[in-house]
Amino acid sequence: MNFNVGNYLKIMRLAVSGRPNRKLFTIRLSTLQVLAGWSFVNAAFQQLDRVLYPEAAKTPIPAPVFITGAARSGTTFFHRLLCLDDEHFEHFRFWEIALPSVTQKKLARRGATLLTRVAPRLTQAIEDWEQRQFDSVQQLHKFGFNMPEEDEFLFLMPFASATITVLFPCLDELQHLVMLDEQPDEERERLMKFYRECVEAQLYVHGGDRTLLSKNPAFVGKIKSVSEEFPDGKFVYLVRDPLETIPSVVNLLQTAWRGLGVQEEDILGHTPAIVASFVRDYQHAYSVLKSLPAERYAIVLYEDLVCASEDTVRRVYAELGLPVSESFSAKLHEACQRAADREPKAPHDPETFGIDVGAIRGPLRPMMEELGIWKSEERASTAN
Repeated sequence: MNFNVGNYLKIMRLAVSGRPNRKLFTIRLSTLQVLAGWSFVNAAFQQLDRVLYPEAAKTPIPAPVFITGAARSGTTFFHRLLCLDDEHFEHFRFWEIALPSVTQKKLARRGATLLTRVAPRLTQAIEDWEQRQFDSVQQLHKFGFNMPEEDEFLFLMPFASATITVLFPCLDELQHLVMLDEQPDEERERLMKFYRECVEAQLYVHGGDRTLLSKNPAFVGKIKSVSEEFPDGKFVYLVRDPLETIPSVVNLLQTAWRGLGVQEEDILGHTPAIVASFVRDYQHAYSVLKSLPAERYAIVLYEDLVCASEDTVRRVYAELGLPVSESFSAKLHEACQRAADREPKAPHDPETFGIDVGAIRGPLRPMMEELGIWKSEERASTAN
């Protein structure tokens, strides 16, 4: 059982502390109860797997590919492009994260097949309901039960996911959820063993000869742990100007917290902690990647992805030694052609959200200049 009682009790304490209004208190409490129930049910099914499908634990996980980078850096778009390479890659869909065990996945697939066969109208009605339910979030993140999703959500089971912070504007107290790599080795090994078990189940159900394709911005704080757990794993790190990503994330979080009814002073007061956390994420991920052999990682600049999507994907495949099939090549070209017609959104102004630009520029200047995202002070002054 991977349930972390200590984390759960700490988060429960945060749920009732401060000044939560009735709406916020109800959302927090009900979410924590649902997650606890989901965790225990899934743990029972995972235990059942050990009896019914003991061979699943021997499923090979050859050279998995992990896409990461700060949120709002194009990770979702890049991931969706690589998911088109279905001859090579296997990815988690939302329902497969919700039902992580082999037993659950097999039962769900058989149930869905039977329902489609005997009640096609009901199946269509369910799909229409899904579209209506998630229509409001589609502008921010394409979402659906059968669409590629971040397997970071698996870490909600042991209450060790950074996504929990969306409910709580208190990053200082929950930093251990964001930066797993700084936790004791015992905790890191426990969570990586749990994650490996989930990946083994996923690949076992899909044939066992697939390559995992995983996309998680939150893995910037797990990148060291993941690289050690999967020593042949490869990483694609997307980098966008932090003066664009951080304000965008702050905007999203502030919007979410206002919708939950969090006090305005708590929302605004938490901005420095968000900035500091993202600065650490940039520095940490880049440092870990630079310590790996060159063949284990590729760095993608957001501007390159936006302006030359197809060429960028092909470059990454070449750097990581991945084959490009004719089928994938055709699908990639078509998808990139469609994406080229979209108008990019204007970046948010940091000062609009009370962000101290110096707190970003100072610590991240060496990294951004090395990557060519910012001009060096010397070149900038010469140009002027």
